[in-house]
Amino acid sequence: MSLFAEYEKQQKWRGWENYLKFIPLSQKDTVIDLGCSVGDVSRAFSLRVNNVIGIDINKEFIEFCDSRRNCNEAFVLSDFQSADYLSFGDISGIWGSFSLSYLSNPLDYLKVLNSVMNDEGWVALLDVSCFISGNLARDSKYYDRVKRFELESYRFGLYDFDFGSKMQGLLKDAGFEVVYFDNDVTDPELNFSGSAASEIIEGWSARLNRMNKLSLFLGEEYPDFCDELLSNLGSNTHEKQGNVRFVVAKKSSKPLN
Repeated sequence: MSLFAEYEKQQKWRGWENYLKFIPLSQKDTVIDLGCSVGDVSRAFSLRVNNVIGIDINKEFIEFCDSRRNCNEAFVLSDFQSADYLSFGDISGIWGSFSLSYLSNPLDYLKVLNSVMNDEGWVALLDVSCFISGNLARDSKYYDRVKRFELESYRFGLYDFDFGSKMQGLLKDAGFEVVYFDNDVTDPELNFSGSAASEIIEGWSARLNRMNKLSLFLGEEYPDFCDELLSNLGSNTHEKQGNVRFVVAKKSSKPLN
């Protein structure tokens, strides 16, 4: 399964409309979609606000989004930190789903976003917590090692598998005021209880096939680990563990220290 096909398939599991109702949207907003992927969230925003600008580093994603964009959508091929935000006009909203966890210094980046937004600006972030370890059985022999891998990935600035648990604190430190949060969002692929559907197991299998760093970390045991994780996802005893979190914050009137 290609990365594009994998991401496109995931869209129907996200339930984007459920998140938008908690965001203080205005019809005059210009919204930035960080890591727009195949553009489904950008499209949803475009039906509600004045302008939407999607940013992604993946050329295939940007070309696809451009090919079907609405008249009030624009898409930019760039990494987040190199984008020219001042050229986007009066920014009033920032959406980031499963994207800021790739940054080695998200706090400094959030401070930059705060500085380029208007005074009524808002940020909405959706991300994972205990991404891989949280979907293992609680008594798994791999649990401690996978937790160690997740922690080392964060310490080396590669990817934060627990970014969701840090979002509220980071937003407050970056000069935002949290107005809504949900620390246990139900998601049929990433945070659910009971047995997953076969297409979700297939999606997880595709994800595990491209996790080269975890494969190297576990070595020859990686195939067995994958089998155990997929088996747990398909088990009736699988339990959600707060692996998906959502937070909405508004720009604070208080100056940063």
